[in-house]
Amino acid sequence: MFSWFIVSCGCVGAINLAKLAPSMSHLIDYFQISLSTSGLLGGIFSILMIFTGLFGGVIIAKFGPRLAMLIGLSISLLGNIYPILYQNVPNLMVGRSLEGYGFLLINLSAPVLLTLHTNDKIRGKVMGIWGSFMPAGNAAIIIVAPLIYTVSDWHSLWLISGLYTFVILILAYLIIPKDPEYFWKVDKGNLTLIIINSIKKWRVLVIGATFACHSLIFLGNMQFLPYYFEKIQGYSQNSSYLATASYCLTSFAGHLYCGTLLNKGKKPEKLIGFAFISSAILVALFFGVFDKIINFESMQIIKFFAIILVALFMGLTPPTIFYLMSYIEKPSWTTPINYGYMVQVQSIGIFAGSFLFGLLVDETGSWIVIGYLSILISICGIVGGIFSSRSIIIREKER
Repeated sequence: MFSWFIVSCGCVGAINLAKLAPSMSHLIDYFQISLSTSGLLGGIFSILMIFTGLFGGVIIAKFGPRLAMLIGLSISLLGNIYPILYQNVPNLMVGRSLEGYGFLLINLSAPVLLTLHTNDKIRGKVMGIWGSFMPAGNAAIIIVAPLIYTVSDWHSLWLISGLYTFVILILAYLIIPKDPEYFWKVDKGNLTLIIINSIKKWRVLVIGATFACHSLIFLGNMQFLPYYFEKIQGYSQNSSYLATASYCLTSFAGHLYCGTLLNKGKKPEKLIGFAFISSAILVALFFGVFDKIINFESMQIIKFFAIILVALFMGLTPPTIFYLMSYIEKPSWTTPINYGYMVQVQSIGIFAGSFLFGLLVDETGSWIVIGYLSILISICGIVGGIFSSRSIIIREKER
């Protein structure tokens, strides 16, 4: 149950991240902003993570994951409320920045809390449950937003997400136990040297880069799916949102199944490799790479199920990443710094996904380029998965 509650905390950040997608047209009309400004709103989260991920890890190391989680939830709550109270574009960006940093602290605190307060014997299952926070929160807000917009505007969506954050904040204060004593008894030494040593850990760098490849494919596709289903494949607006929610929920199932597989002893490199190989083929199929050699009447139905299966198979990656990170070294004061460094590298993929996909489609005038790009990214992800898995498994056996 503790693991599921931590997922509920993570959903705060996932909801704040994803609520912009179904709200973009409403914000553009309300504030009379340009597409470039709206793009900046979407990039604030990843920009913050790129430049402050390691610093977020230091905050958690200094104050402890429990307090950092409470701070992250509090900042997220403020980020929800502030744009409602002061309605202009600069304050909307301030709100998104607060939500973004709250997301970072929540995202870094959660796996540390799980590592500290759960049994090593079920580590795979626990990380599978934790990794599901992103698709669960994404799906929830993508389903709820269109319903709210039939009767109200963006204020109500921000208010509802703020109410959810407030409830989770109160429960977090009551449920999350105090950090164990051994977390504080480690010799902290010189903070600068500890940060430098974390940056030198090439295993963390490789894991972060592998996670970035995952984010490029999974989130890059998710950002464009509502638009693609509606404008390219002719879905209604509600149907396009429902299809995108199905993409997220299928990924949720993939995360949980991955946790079960890890607990049964499946090799991390095989899970990551299968995820990237299958996803590369299916994304390429969805965006038409094989249209010239595959010709059948049910192509659009096949393509729909192809992209849904992408979400299922990509759900194997995040739990495996968190699983590997939990074995970088024994839980200690430096654990959140390692996570911060990993997330800082991963966030490059989050930022680059939608930007790079959109840029390439604009330049080529064709969506097929996303299929080819996904194949290239998947190859990089497979290589990263093999190197990180084998090096950490060997290191663990040496202990």
